Amino acid sequence: MKDRYFSVEVTPTIAASKQHSAAFSTGDVLFDWVEFEIPKGTSRLIGATMITRPKGNNTPTGNKFGSFLIFSKTNTISYGVPNAAPTTTPSNDYLGFAEIAEEDNFTQGAGTAIGMAGRGSNNDSMSTNLLLTGSQTGSNVGYDKLYVAAQALGAFDFTSVVAIAEDTTAEHANSQVITTDGTVDESKIFAVGDVLHIGTSAGTPAADSLIGTVAAVADNLVTLEAVSPTALVDGDILYNIHPIRVILHFEK
Repeated sequence: MKDRYFSVEVTPTIAASKQHSAAFSTGDVLFDWVEFEIPKGTSRLIGATMITRPKGNNTPTGNKFGSFLIFSKTNTISYGVPNAAPTTTPSNDYLGFAEIAEEDNFTQGAGTAIGMAGRGSNNDSMSTNLLLTGSQTGSNVGYDKLYVAAQALGAFDFTSVVAIAEDTTAEHANSQVITTDGTVDESKIFAVGDVLHIGTSAGTPAADSLIGTVAAVADNLVTLEAVSPTALVDGDILYNIHPIRVILHFEK
């Protein structure tokens, strides 16, 4: 590597039904193991950024809370189901953790929260001196696999009021343009590129069915990149299944 510093971005999936069921509690799993790759050998984690979308309500309400990022050599033993307590099964593959404290979050008004581990005022030394070495060969030559999971240190809440407004009796034909109801402005909740699932089952389609990828968003109107593969049913609630992005900052 020519540059001694590099970053890796991971995009966890949190099922729509798990987001819809209730707010998270302190200690709950935010997301289970997500794979990422780093150059072979040992790298030092010098910081981490967690970008978190707000609750899908009218304001909206920001998720400005702390969290633990946990690192492992394997994903053989699940860290646990999101929005529930972690598994208690022992593992010899844990490598360490980094903490993003609640006070180390910046909130974009009432919207997106940006949390930092390893920033100048962060007193958590674990977040700035964690050495990580992979043991599984990555998909690219010269890279190894590692895994990260997260645990909530606050009441993260992604519950949404963004409901499909269609003819429930007819279970509206698949569509590329979705009308929504309520007073929430969807442009404050969703962004281009978001992958939407339904978190409820108001009709035949089951919760967690795919709706599609957002191409454009406006107040009470969501346009998809392609026709929805799932019938649109009045009252089903829309969720972005990637409400959290994590950027890991390393020194080689």
